[in-house]
This record gives sequence, structure tokens and C-alpha cells, in this order.
Amino acid sequence: MLKVKTPKEYYCESGILSKSGEIISGFGREAFIIAGKKAYDSVKDILEESLKDEHIGFSLNIMEGYPTYDKVKAYSIASYEKKADIIISIGGGKICDTAKGVANMRNIPVVMIPTVAGTCACWAARSILYTDDGNFDRALWNENNPDIIIADTDILKNSPKRYLAAGILDTLAKWYEFEPLIERDKKDVVLRQDVAIAKLAFDILEELGLKAYRGEADDDELRQVLDAIFFLAGASGSFANGKAYRGFAHSYYYASTRVKESRYQLHGEKVAFGLLVQFVLKEKPAEYIDKFIRDLKNYEITDIPGDWSKGNPEITKETVEKIAGLIIKESPIVVEKGLVGDEAQCAKAIERASELLGSAR
Repeated sequence: MLKVKTPKEYYCESGILSKSGEIISGFGREAFIIAGKKAYDSVKDILEESLKDEHIGFSLNIMEGYPTYDKVKAYSIASYEKKADIIISIGGGKICDTAKGVANMRNIPVVMIPTVAGTCACWAARSILYTDDGNFDRALWNENNPDIIIADTDILKNSPKRYLAAGILDTLAKWYEFEPLIERDKKDVVLRQDVAIAKLAFDILEELGLKAYRGEADDDELRQVLDAIFFLAGASGSFANGKAYRGFAHSYYYASTRVKESRYQLHGEKVAFGLLVQFVLKEKPAEYIDKFIRDLKNYEITDIPGDWSKGNPEITKETVEKIAGLIIKESPIVVEKGLVGDEAQCAKAIERASELLGSAR
């Protein structure tokens, strides 16, 4: 059986936020807004005017910290008490994941207004939840995708470029992670389709990603980059046939969240290093790895696990062994798919990737 989950409407253009009230009015009349403080400040004037023009009521809830299951439950209760019939998310991935979980629990529509392009969380039909202190907890598989995505390029082009770099590398990872899987399952049509979409996103970002990161892209080029991060990366995960397609880099990410010293890094920054580890495991040619390391340097993503230990080699060794153990234990698919053999091989590859990137800085 094939399940397809996609948003009902996706907007990515200059000035679209001014039409948000009109767009949202067809889905709900009383909004429960979940937002980051800086994110809300960046959209407040335009959004509130647009909602008021359409006579849409709203209550504002500024969220801090990690998206947790307890937060999802608390916001679900609060939104019910406010008689909200639609959820609006304003911010990055953590806000998106919380809002999606609330909408899923309440079975009401949810609107995504991303203010950074760090991941495809505004599209995906799942919420990645953590513990209060930042450890990965669970993936909450939502019944539906977000109903509407309103990505205003005027807002997004002024967001911190670090998030854009992380989003670009997280999107490139879709191709890098899917491509080895298809070698072992060439008859899987869903996987082949995911690979094709991921390759399109990859090609766009190879051409325009760095230009956008450096602020040199025109409006149309920036929109293509954002479409690759939100639309294409999201679409590559919109088709499900009951099989798991997780690659190594995201398995590395989930494991690394257990190391508290690493939590200053963004999702895409950790995924990027996980890709380098994957290339070491797959014994990619030196020129292939060198090219990827140049990409990481161009996007200023060069931190390695050794940086978390503040120069203590014993902590670094313990950290690497902990991450390797968690990858094997919690993501057995990477062993099943032939991406890594065992914990020792995994730890050795993390150490080698650290050496390669560390010496190139």
C-alpha cells in the first residue's frame, strides 16, 4: 500500500505574508499561534494586520526550549480551551514540529510560516520530539502534512545565513543518503522516486546554493533554493510504502543529540558531518571527499566532535564511542543496509572524518 501525504497549499514568493489572512481564512477563524520570539517579531506587523483584515482571531504563545511531548499535550489543551480551530507555526524546525504535533492531536489544520530555511520541517508529516534537556526522544508520525506553507522570501532572505547553510546541507543529504540505498533495492519504485526528487534538489543547490548563502542570488534564484529545501526535500519523504529509508547521516544526528556539549550545532550541521562519516565508511575516492570538505568550508560548517570536548582527548574518545554505540543500537537499519558493519568500524570512521575535516580547516 502506498500512502501519499502532502500540504494542500504551498506558497514561496516575495510579499506573500501580506496575503496570509486571506489564505488562512479558508481553513479556520480562530488561530492558536506557536512562535519563537525573534521569529514572531520578524512577521508581527504584516501578519497581525492581515489576520485582522480577515477578522481572524488569534492568541499568541511564545515557545522556548525543545519540542517535547509534554509541550505538545499542553498546547493541545490550551488551544482547545481557546476554542482554536487552526494552529499557526512561526519559526524554525522546533516550532514547526511542536505545532504539527498539536494540530495532529487536535485534528485541526496547521499553517507553517517558516522564518528560517534550516530544514524541511515545515513540510514533513512528522514531529521530531526531544526531552527537556535536548536528547532525541521520538518521531511522532502525524496523520497529515501541514495544510498550508507560507514562505515569504522577503522574510527568509534576511534570516541568519547559518540556518540557510544548514538547510542546504540537510537537503543535499537526501540525495547522499538515498543513493546508496537504491544499490540494494533497485526495484523499489518509491525509493527510486525519492532518489529522483532528491537529485533534482541536489542539482539546484549545487548550482545556486553557495550563491544564495553569500547573498548574491537574485529573487528567482533564492526562491529555487528555498523550493529545494522546503518543497523538494519535503516531497522526497511524502510517499510511504511501509519501508524505512533512513540513511547514515541522520542516524548520526539522532545519536549526537545525546551529547549535551554538541547542542549548539544545528540539525543540518550535524547531518553534514554525518555525511562525511558515511563517505569514509563507503570508501569514497579521495577527490570525492575533498570536494565535499571544500563544500563544508564554503558553508562554514567545520566543527567536529573534538570541538565539543574543549581539548580533552579522553572526552573526545568517550564521545565518539558513545555516538557509535547509539547509532548501531538505535538505527539498526544502517547495518541492515550495509552502511556500516559494527560499532568499532563506526567509531573508527567518525575519528577518520574528524581527522580529515580538522586538518582541512
